[in-house]
Amino acid sequence: MAGFQCQDSKGLFEDATFPFLQLQIGIAILLTGTFNVLLGHLDQIKYVSSVFAGIAVGIIGPFLGNTKYFQAIAERSGWLGLVELISFITLTCFSFLVGVKTDMNMVVNARKTTYIIGFSTFIFPLLVNAALCVVTMKTITMDNELRDSLKFIALAISTTSFYDTACAVNDINLLNSEIGRLALAISIITGLCSWGFAFVLTLIAEFMALKSKLLIISVISKSAMLIFILFIARPVVSWMNRKTPEGKTLREGYVSVIISTVLGVAFYSEFIGQHSLFGPLMIGLIVPVGTPVGIAVQKKLDCFVTYVLMPTIYIVAGYRAQKFESKIRNWVIVEFMILFACCTKIIAVMLSSLYCQLPIQDSFLLGLILNCAGIFYLIFCISMDREKFIDQPTYTYMLLSSILITMICTPIVKHLYDPSSRYTNYKRQTIQNSSVKEELRILACVYKQENVPSILNFLEATNPTKDSTVCIYILYLVELIGRAASILVTHKQKKNKVTRSQSRNTSEKIINAFNHFAEQNPCFSIGQAYTAVSPIEGMHNDVCHVAMETRTHLVVIPFGELAEHPFRAVNQSVLHKAPCSVGILIDHIDGAKPVVDASISSCHSVAMIFIGGPDDREALAYGMRMADDNPSLKLSVFRFTHTKLRDNKNTKKDDELINELWQTIKNTVNIEYIEEALTDCADTASRIKSLEETYDFILVGRRHEDDSPILQGLHQWCVYKELGVVGDLFATSSYQGGFSLLVMQQ
Repeated sequence: MAGFQCQDSKGLFEDATFPFLQLQIGIAILLTGTFNVLLGHLDQIKYVSSVFAGIAVGIIGPFLGNTKYFQAIAERSGWLGLVELISFITLTCFSFLVGVKTDMNMVVNARKTTYIIGFSTFIFPLLVNAALCVVTMKTITMDNELRDSLKFIALAISTTSFYDTACAVNDINLLNSEIGRLALAISIITGLCSWGFAFVLTLIAEFMALKSKLLIISVISKSAMLIFILFIARPVVSWMNRKTPEGKTLREGYVSVIISTVLGVAFYSEFIGQHSLFGPLMIGLIVPVGTPVGIAVQKKLDCFVTYVLMPTIYIVAGYRAQKFESKIRNWVIVEFMILFACCTKIIAVMLSSLYCQLPIQDSFLLGLILNCAGIFYLIFCISMDREKFIDQPTYTYMLLSSILITMICTPIVKHLYDPSSRYTNYKRQTIQNSSVKEELRILACVYKQENVPSILNFLEATNPTKDSTVCIYILYLVELIGRAASILVTHKQKKNKVTRSQSRNTSEKIINAFNHFAEQNPCFSIGQAYTAVSPIEGMHNDVCHVAMETRTHLVVIPFGELAEHPFRAVNQSVLHKAPCSVGILIDHIDGAKPVVDASISSCHSVAMIFIGGPDDREALAYGMRMADDNPSLKLSVFRFTHTKLRDNKNTKKDDELINELWQTIKNTVNIEYIEEALTDCADTASRIKSLEETYDFILVGRRHEDDSPILQGLHQWCVYKELGVVGDLFATSSYQGGFSLLVMQQ
């Protein structure tokens, strides 16, 4: 029997490369998470934490413990060569993902203002920094290495990357704010100018360095790659999208073909003298954002590349940042150029923004955002260091300066810019303050198509008339997946009638359902339909923005039934910041049917629970509007009182609205008013529970006085804080009937 041959131990890693690399990556991932937690409280973006982790692994790590031991392992195992190789593969996959997430329609749809600021942000800093570079080289004595580096420093600090800006804006939760969208639009224009400028410089360098025969071969090889990407790869990707129905998973074979193509194009790009980033980025750009191919590829690669492979780039960055210049003069020159370039970019953005009549504070903050560095700036610096365009001390200064500038800019932006501040001076719209004969504008928010039947059921109960119409605005909210920038799409109204065959995707199905409903109910009209694609954390900004622009009286949002439902956070933010009244809708009708075929069950009996306060008054105003001139609907208003409530500060306003209700009751037979005196919270809970078995639709207010005797004790049992105490009693009920609930907040 053969035995295992014993070998002499060569230490912990036995001169093997991969175990040592695993240790480095593991430490980098751990440190990145630690820095994220620590620096997150200081409003720092993830890029800063990642660079700090890379520097810690590349510089601080070897000084911990036996330095010579770890350095000897690294030298014997060839660790640095392997980590460089993996970082190349990481850059290939990463640049492809960036292309997939980039929406080139932002360039086509950009406004004139965006082009003016974008071109100014590129041209002005580039010219000024180039001039400063020439003046510095001629007037100041310096080392030859630094002199050769200055022009590349000026080029690097003049550029602005779209993806770097997108990551910074996303980390400070401004992706779908007004200034965030403007920053992204400007950065993509500036980024395209930078790529175009670099491409032209490369062609000029080749024209001056290569012979005519080699130059022709170079042009043909580059043209061949572009022809392959545009006329072969792009049609294949479109064919894959057509073959993949919406909501279905992309075939594994398709994913394998795409990834193989990306790696092949990266190799070819490097082979013909282009940077390996160029080919994969172009492949990513031909994938339409938000399509099955883009989403599937991102799901396959994004997490692994971002959290496992990307630390290798930061390790390389930290390992290269090991040499500091002992001469103070060189450090001063580099830092002066970087600081001057930062100020130049801010001035360029501010002057062009003020020319376009932007507020001065927004102009300044926009300049700060565009000064934030990111992974592409880091890659640029690593490439220049690798190609010896800059020396190592200059690279170190550029890396550390970018971190410092970013650490200063992001907290200032986050503390000075609040998207909800524009709503403070806005005259808030309410149902109570609007006339019964005035058009009622309602913004219906939809998270998924199963929400549509319940919203249409609610709208039908609104009871519009020829003299009091209802205008519906539709906002379909989609979580940001597969793209770097958020978008707010305004759908064009089709003049022809909607047919079921026209429903090709989810947004069209939802819009068609509302259009079909409006056709069947002539007192309803569709004002405008929107689709908002944004992160969960900032989705409420889109709701508030559309509500303010359309001057709606009421925003209706579906309720997330599960405690961990991601849209619950959106609802809570809307309640805090909405510029109008908000209604959270809970409905138990069957949502499994197609939205166009969903049957609408009319509400015949409506209960309104009135305890007191502005929210209850708003709910009562809506209930009175429902019952006005609508004999098929019966409204029962239950006012629950207690002797101590008579001294409440809101009682006078409550009584005024109740008196108005009495005047209405005299002329109608479908409204009844019932006043009951309750003793404590147990009596209240029992009485409220009894209503859900009797009525089809129930209206309640969200907020009430905390010291109300008939509600004291119920707050501690409240599960869904966004529904209030009374709404929570209905939401947590075990009753399986088909009642609907609307929780109102004025």
